[in-house]
Amino acid sequence: MQFRAGRGVPMDPDALAELAFEALTSTRTLRSAREHLHDLVEPKLAHNPGTAELWSGFTRDRRVPPELPAALAAELRHDERFANRVAELANRALWRRRLIPRRDLVLGIGVALVGTAAAGGINWLLNPAIEPLAQEEVTKAEQAKARSKGVLGVKAVHQVRVDDAFGWAFAEPLSDAQVRDLLAVEGGPELGPLTLAARPVYIAYHHWGRLYNFTRLRMTVVNHWPKPVLITDIKAKVERSDPLSGALVWAGAQGGVEVIDLGFDLEEADPHARVANEDGTLGDPWTYGENVELEPGQTQPFNVVGRAGSACCKWHLEIHAEIEGQPQVFEVKDEQGKPFVTTAFADHYRQRFSYKIDGGTWVERGEGGMFR
Repeated sequence: MQFRAGRGVPMDPDALAELAFEALTSTRTLRSAREHLHDLVEPKLAHNPGTAELWSGFTRDRRVPPELPAALAAELRHDERFANRVAELANRALWRRRLIPRRDLVLGIGVALVGTAAAGGINWLLNPAIEPLAQEEVTKAEQAKARSKGVLGVKAVHQVRVDDAFGWAFAEPLSDAQVRDLLAVEGGPELGPLTLAARPVYIAYHHWGRLYNFTRLRMTVVNHWPKPVLITDIKAKVERSDPLSGALVWAGAQGGVEVIDLGFDLEEADPHARVANEDGTLGDPWTYGENVELEPGQTQPFNVVGRAGSACCKWHLEIHAEIEGQPQVFEVKDEQGKPFVTTAFADHYRQRFSYKIDGGTWVERGEGGMFR
């Protein structure tokens, strides 16, 4: 009996059992498929008196004694439905590793040729170079088109919520004209045109046990490549300096902060995307969980927050992906192609302004620290 290990390639039960344990032990597999495969195989081996102890040892130290694949192969031989499901999950978990043996791949191609001949594909068999060459040209054209657009199309835009505690920090004090421009604003916590020319850095913050300012982004990644692309990691590349302390224009807090999907502590030595715990602390790197597999044309949005507690951080993201098994890195910057900037509060500002809600105007507050 033979089973299909993806793309119609036949495998015998022994080879399929080896492939299944390769998927279960590899650290570079799709987590969901690996876990489903584990849950499928475990009852067959953990409840068998002959393999229960061996399976327990495998789950503890990930070592595979030869008895386990042999026992799994025996189960595969007499349960075709179980075998087909094992083949499906193992192949999905390991698709990017291309672990199907070359001999089996050739056999699979041979089966496909016989099927073509039976269906009347005589011309293809008489001149077998025509269709592969034509398909190769199509593939090259698709790849060239993808490269012209960018293999991964990435867009990152700032997200601003009206219920954030927010304001702006400036590297230098405002000029007299900029102060007049700011104080003339009425009707909402906005900056005047002259003030905007001074390139303020937007601040949003949350306390999370200690004071963190953050930048919230909406990042969208589109796969333009004609084959699946696997995103394996996302990093932040950061240039740090002292917090901006020229002027603080602070609107204040209106409410809470939304749930974070990807968080970066920009003051780590090598910031990686992390998941946020309920108490606001950042937990495990998100790649300890499920990697993101993008099918051709698929779009995947991310909520990204980079936060800083003591520095001014200029930063951009790096998306690490695998394109047909080859690692590639894609940079993500703002809409103008510049780094994002996240600044912590300075201990002292040479100028400060606060928003007066009842009057709808900015008020000059002199020197000092952040508003408590």
